[in-house]
Amino acid sequence: MNINFLNLKRRVMARIYMEYMRNALVRYPDYFMLFVFVMTSFVLVSIGDVLVNIPKDNFSSTFNFFVIALRNTSWIIQVLIAGFLIRIIVAGSRLTYKNFKNSNINADWIMAKFRY
Repeated sequence: MNINFLNLKRRVMARIYMEYMRNALVRYPDYFMLFVFVMTSFVLVSIGDVLVNIPKDNFSSTFNFFVIALRNTSWIIQVLIAGFLIRIIVAGSRLTYKNFKNSNINADWIMAKFRY
């Protein structure tokens, strides 16, 4: 009887944890997307080699290095970077619109909180 109770307790708690994780993902998708982007980048990209090979001459050569590196990387990383940049643009536009709408034309609109 005690073993059955422990198995039941383990299954119920597993469902509770899964429901909590699902609610957290639905409520804060940006954190999840950032986590997936960072973890996938560390798994698929050799960050050390990229940092060693970056040209340090000027900005244009560094920019060209990143363009060529992005063009020659796998499609998974390209999709993740594109999605990440789109999400940054959407979040920034929402934040800017909300702050311009809710405040006077002040200099404090830059220091706003991320609330939707």
